[in-house]
Amino acid sequence: MKQTKKILTVPPNGQISIGKTWAGRQVQIEEVDAHQILITSGAFIPADQETFYTKKAEAQLKDFNEWSAKNPPKKTDLKRLRKQLGR
Repeated sequence: MKQTKKILTVPPNGQISIGKTWAGRQVQIEEVDAHQILITSGAFIPADQETFYTKKAEAQLKDFNEWSAKNPPKKTDLKRLRKQLGR
């Protein structure tokens, strides 16, 4: 991979451009220390969706997929269902 370096001066509004090749990508900007930042490209999980990416959630999804494979959908008998519901 070709490495390039740029020297940029950060204007008073604090915004810099990293180039159009990065347009549309999600990036994480990490302040390593007072003199260094690290910009990493990747897919990041919103905080309100983190629970879906835990080991527990992965295990539950795996269990469900196994159950689903063994229990294919069946046609519902609506008349019988209405009787069961008392309607």
